[in-house]
Amino acid sequence: MSERGRGRGAGRRSDGRRDGSWTWGLVSKTVATGRGRGRGRTNSSHWGHDTRHVLKSDSALKPRRGASWGKGDGRESRDGKGKGKGKGHKGGREWRPKTVVRVDADAIGRHCEVKGAHGSSIQAMVMTEQGIYTTSQDKTMKRWKPKLSSTGVFELEAELTVPLKESGHSLLFSGGWLFCGLWDGQVQAFAQDGSEAILKGHSKRVTTLAVHQGVLMSGSADKEVRLWQMDPVAKTFNCTHTIEESLPGPISKIHVLGGHLFVGGLYGLAMLDLATLKVSKLLPPTKAVADLLEFQGHIIAAYSEGIIKIFDAEGTLKSEMRQLEAGPILRLAGLESGPRVLCGHQRGQVSTITLPSFEFKTAFQALPGQKTDSLLCAGHDGIFLIGSQDGSLQLWQRVEGGLPPG
Repeated sequence: MSERGRGRGAGRRSDGRRDGSWTWGLVSKTVATGRGRGRGRTNSSHWGHDTRHVLKSDSALKPRRGASWGKGDGRESRDGKGKGKGKGHKGGREWRPKTVVRVDADAIGRHCEVKGAHGSSIQAMVMTEQGIYTTSQDKTMKRWKPKLSSTGVFELEAELTVPLKESGHSLLFSGGWLFCGLWDGQVQAFAQDGSEAILKGHSKRVTTLAVHQGVLMSGSADKEVRLWQMDPVAKTFNCTHTIEESLPGPISKIHVLGGHLFVGGLYGLAMLDLATLKVSKLLPPTKAVADLLEFQGHIIAAYSEGIIKIFDAEGTLKSEMRQLEAGPILRLAGLESGPRVLCGHQRGQVSTITLPSFEFKTAFQALPGQKTDSLLCAGHDGIFLIGSQDGSLQLWQRVEGGLPPG
């Protein structure tokens, strides 16, 4: 069953003042329009996600304008081990790998890092027309406004903080609603008109959300997938189906492709027939699935141990990659620039994989030993964000043609 409340005025601006239209206030034209190469592209391209709501980089970020990307003294690593001068556990101090701000091997540079963006792990991010939303274990959701500095790089400013009922673990924006999956099994939903709905049913954290033909789908650590239908008049959501039979344990990710719902869990990857809502296939191996990503009608599955497999819409294995040297994978994201698959790792590294050749390109140390708990690719101009285990937030960009000299 669902409950409905009024969310207007519930948020707080970064300066502490109330914002009457807190979730959906306008963001600067840097987000809404931009002047990057991606202007006018409104289709989802080869990725299986909507790229209309994007952060388009300003032309000032191109090499000819000389954006400041640092000197590159922390070099990227092709073996995923980094080249910092960190020391081991000497005198009881924890060793932390050296991070980098530019990755010349794949023309990637960091715009900015917001230390303490959240008070705890950033579990999920989503891009909307209004800006970048992040949610965290600190029981808040924030909206970020990118600002172009005089040096030609983006900075991130938190313009809104929304308190949540529990720690946030997943985000989805669809149909004018922003959904946030919570630790206690609820889904907190916010509408553009300020309405708020609470979806109750799961007994453990909601790890993943998806929408198919107007039906909201949620996956949880309670080993269930639930389907929700909205009452457009009452603006409430009712659970119409609960699926648990033959699913692969606690669920980490769901994704719709063709007539199937791919369900990744602790014990592998299952295919659910959307016509019957029954599991039709269990795809080997029976290992923990960290994340799923769609590319050109295929599903890219990342397994926690570090291997990656590509399946077609019928579940046939098309390609696979041995375990990445950067180690366990936590997150995947699809980057239009290249294109590339980005893999976020347990020890703060990010690996890049070229498509469609599906070849490893490089790996770099983005975070100082912290988990890469969330990844978000924000549009056509190679911009992506990294959310850290310690609450830090970074904005990076892959620049076609190479980075300007450091």
